[in-house]
Amino acid sequence: MKEIVYTPGVWDLLHMGHLNVIKRAKLCGDHLIVGVCSDLTTEKTKGSLPTINQQSRAELLSALKYVDEVYIYDNPDQITPLSTLNVNVFVVGEEFGNQGVPEHSEALEYCSENDIKVTKIKRYKGISTTLIKNKVK
Repeated sequence: MKEIVYTPGVWDLLHMGHLNVIKRAKLCGDHLIVGVCSDLTTEKTKGSLPTINQQSRAELLSALKYVDEVYIYDNPDQITPLSTLNVNVFVVGEEFGNQGVPEHSEALEYCSENDIKVTKIKRYKGISTTLIKNKVK
């Protein structure tokens, strides 16, 4: 059976931390789907629009050799992609579920109830979109 891996994120200002997650996610199965948070949902959950729009972020990610498919999502709970994309493995950052976003807990509960393996990946030290934005200022 083909293992479908799904990893969601904003993926703004693509950097080595993002690449680390994507490379490690690809190792978790046969087919990697990368979820791209829509501009409006990013604004709602993070308080500001991403620097790069959702279509451009999706196009950048789809050009990576590790990525088999890109999915733009509008709801932070992740239940729709987890259920409709036949996901077997859900790959998230180590902070997922601890960021004060109630929908993340719902996604983890959904995985538990539906036999979807959850793999958490540690942050890549010393880089983040926020650090990049602050450095550019």
